[in-house]
Amino acid sequence: MRRPMTVGNAFPRHGDGTGVTSDVVERGNVSLSVYLRRLCWSPERLAREINRVAGAGTISPKAPYGWLKGAYPRGNVPDIVAEILSIQLHEDVTVNQVWPTRRSGQIDSPHGALASTTGNERSSRLDTDHLDTWMDESAPSETAPLPGAHLISAAVDWLTEPLPPPRPQPSGVELTSEALELIDNRIAQLRHLDDTQGGPLVLDWIRHDLRWVSGLLRNCSYDRFQAVRLHQHMAELAQLAGWLAADLGRHGNAQRYLLVGLRAASKAGDRQLGAHILSCLSYQAAWNGLGKDALRLVRLARKGVVDPLRGRLSALLATREARAHANLMDVAAFQRAAAEAAESYASAGSVVDPSWASWVVPAVLAADEGRSWLDMGQPQRAEPELVRGLTLFGDEQPRNRLLHTISLAEARLDLGELDGAAEAVHAALELTSHLSSKRVRDRLAKVHAALARLDSASSRAARTRIEDVLGPRSATIDMGRPHAC
Repeated sequence: MRRPMTVGNAFPRHGDGTGVTSDVVERGNVSLSVYLRRLCWSPERLAREINRVAGAGTISPKAPYGWLKGAYPRGNVPDIVAEILSIQLHEDVTVNQVWPTRRSGQIDSPHGALASTTGNERSSRLDTDHLDTWMDESAPSETAPLPGAHLISAAVDWLTEPLPPPRPQPSGVELTSEALELIDNRIAQLRHLDDTQGGPLVLDWIRHDLRWVSGLLRNCSYDRFQAVRLHQHMAELAQLAGWLAADLGRHGNAQRYLLVGLRAASKAGDRQLGAHILSCLSYQAAWNGLGKDALRLVRLARKGVVDPLRGRLSALLATREARAHANLMDVAAFQRAAAEAAESYASAGSVVDPSWASWVVPAVLAADEGRSWLDMGQPQRAEPELVRGLTLFGDEQPRNRLLHTISLAEARLDLGELDGAAEAVHAALELTSHLSSKRVRDRLAKVHAALARLDSASSRAARTRIEDVLGPRSATIDMGRPHAC
């Protein structure tokens, strides 16, 4: 059993390399000193971290020395410090705990640094907000998207500065192998629900399990292997939450879930999972028309995998790079990346793919290629690839089938094949279990707008069918630029 940390045993009498000496501990902010000791951080390291997440020049490199002597930071800096410590220590840390003797009249922000900022200021405040803060039921339901520069910075950190492996935790309730197996099974069930049902209810279940695993990390005792597995579980759940949140149009939340997952995957030393999460951030950027960010993110992901040319994950990364090139209208680069995706899948050989990559099949590659051709304004090349992909899907992956069937309707409308487009609309609307997906609703609204400009029996019937499903008001909203599927 680990001896409880107290002020008396937490600090040696002489400096130990952290820059926090015993005379400072005795005279100043003992609480902040304890947190820095637990992280093995110097005051300068804390300053660097604050400036990294809040913007260069937020504080001076020596400012934390003043805090250790009893000074209180200005503005939102205390909230930012509490957020950073919470993330690093996997536990809730409030401003009151860091500065228990701060001057009266100052109140903790209920949601950390994010609560007192809005718009662009809020989006650039932290690149990885503390999980429990903004997932809490009382937190705002949606947060502003983060700037692309923050995502790319996190990706570069993942590639060049892997986090140290998690430590075993000797105190707390013992974590059993049965509990880890239960989490494995639970994640598999949630993946299945994401594919077959999706929607806010499944996202709530995933959020619940994220909080559960986060609690196990804080409160249980486990060995080094179990610590790694818990971080892998946290990364998988955060990836699932991010993917579902993006599908629901909650892009700021999605980014934050994915960044939490990226950090957990880095702690676990799981480069494949980290690359997958980065590719999700890339894909999300492509959905929103941010092709340059999408391309940089997925290229960083591809640099981080051991075997970048074989297997399902490699095929997925290549096809997502292809989508980024398509977003930028670079046909030649798109074709090269699409060919790499097909070759990676075909040459998998003895590569053992992770279970979470099992959905990457030839149908996905073909249909994604078709959607890319459509985005590049070439419906004549998109239509046959979409048909091929949908045929290969069979009865699997209903959400992907729904999205790609709507894309097929778009392609046929662009080609002037009105009856074929109407047929695709009717086929898509047979798969109505994913109508909570914002991508699906946006795509259907776009098709409805195109059908409204036509005057034929088949187009009127298809338009009426969309209105029956979405409602006439939702179906006629101008959705603007279409999101990729």
